[in-house]
Amino acid sequence: MSLQVEQVKQVEVRPGVGMLALFPSMNYRAWYAIGEFVDNSLQSWRANQDRLALAGGGVARLNIDIEIDRSGGRISVADNAAGIYTEDIGRAFTPAAPPADASGLSQFGIGMKSAASWYAKHFVVTTTALGEDVRREVTFDIPTIVEEKSDHIAVVTTPARAEEHGTTLVLTDLNQPAPTGRTLGKIRDYLSSIYRRFIADERVEIVVAGRKLTYSAPEFLVAPRWSTPDAPPEMWRKDVSIVLDSGRMIMGWAGLFAKGDTAAAGFALLYRDKVVQGAGGAARDSDGYKPARVFGRGNSFESQRLVGELDVSQVKVTHTKDSLVWHDEEEDEFLEKLGQALDAEPLPLLKMARNHRTTERGRGIQSTVRGIVEQVVQAVVQPIPEAADPGDETETIGAAPASPPVAESVMLGDTEWEVLGERLTISVIDNPADKNHWIRVLQEDSAWTVTVNRSHTFTQSFAYLPGMDLEPVLRLAVAIALAQIKAERSGAREPRYLIAELNRILTGPLAKRATA
Repeated sequence: MSLQVEQVKQVEVRPGVGMLALFPSMNYRAWYAIGEFVDNSLQSWRANQDRLALAGGGVARLNIDIEIDRSGGRISVADNAAGIYTEDIGRAFTPAAPPADASGLSQFGIGMKSAASWYAKHFVVTTTALGEDVRREVTFDIPTIVEEKSDHIAVVTTPARAEEHGTTLVLTDLNQPAPTGRTLGKIRDYLSSIYRRFIADERVEIVVAGRKLTYSAPEFLVAPRWSTPDAPPEMWRKDVSIVLDSGRMIMGWAGLFAKGDTAAAGFALLYRDKVVQGAGGAARDSDGYKPARVFGRGNSFESQRLVGELDVSQVKVTHTKDSLVWHDEEEDEFLEKLGQALDAEPLPLLKMARNHRTTERGRGIQSTVRGIVEQVVQAVVQPIPEAADPGDETETIGAAPASPPVAESVMLGDTEWEVLGERLTISVIDNPADKNHWIRVLQEDSAWTVTVNRSHTFTQSFAYLPGMDLEPVLRLAVAIALAQIKAERSGAREPRYLIAELNRILTGPLAKRATA
């Protein structure tokens, strides 16, 4: 049954003519601009789920299809939501006219118009409201509207079946290049991150340039507490709830990545289920929400592992919905209380991030270690100045016995280098089974092999990868090894003693970083 439909022949753009001229100069980014169109589709779907479910056999499904034609300079966004109803037509196309219900994503009444005007000089909106037997089309020609200072735009009406529903926006004569390649990839990544909550709903499907958007939830660290390594492992994720002095509540969850990932770490701040700040983390971009008061500076351990989602719907948001509007020093208060909540027992996430160590493996880490070994090799093959005769200060240094088989080894092939007249091979191994030997110096015939264990507690504490600098520790190890070789050749007594004693000492507290 169709609804009683009123004839609408035109829509008013006053007082927005001047605003339309300003929109192309706004500081949008492509994914946020396209996100404004997605917001309208989601809001129409949310507000009319009962009607859509009735029409859809009990399930209110939403399909949003974003097509990009670079050769034709055309972008279209089509949905099968409820469409724009007669009573909303006038408001929907008037800039800065908010909807009667401002509790959803379409809050300010400006997003679609501003984003479309930023992206294109010409755009057409075609809509059919569920239950209404008309199709309406409104064409915006921004240069003409501005030049003629038009107050009204014609609405073209054609018949439609009452069961039809949805809206299509077509942008042409683009102000911005139609996205392709890397930019298109970033749009997909950002939209997947921004609309993660909606994508998780199996009723919602968003397609960008032929590819359905998906979102993968993070894998959390499962490990014993750093201070009790023999205790049963636990998942490092917890719910977070913060009440500001103003009474505003911020709730969500926080956790630690199973593997450090600086690009993906950070918080996502969600406003009415849409990520408004921090989407860059999941999109592997640099604008994740990682305030230094919580994450520390530089490549800290917190900045590699800490991740979370926080609902900030009680905080005001900018009209572009890409950042928050905090009152006075409210963000400082939020960050202080967030840090306290994150480190509260029984799961102190920040302390665990700073103190937990596990040997990262894989091709990327192997490549990093190989590069560091090459740098150290280049240093040790340089001539070393002759030292004064150490006389009685020379101690005996010796090699330790052979170790058990290693799990991994980074070794520059079988290449040997001439150092101090000796044939030398440097090897970095990853052998968790051998915690008693940080360094080994082994002689075979007239060649020497210097081996450093990356899984040793000392290396894990002070040269952990990724995130810390292995090179200084490796340089020190090679220097100690060269000192032993020099002592061996000089006829020092008990040449095995020093490194054996060094390894013994480094099984104790000296090998461990102080708990933060």
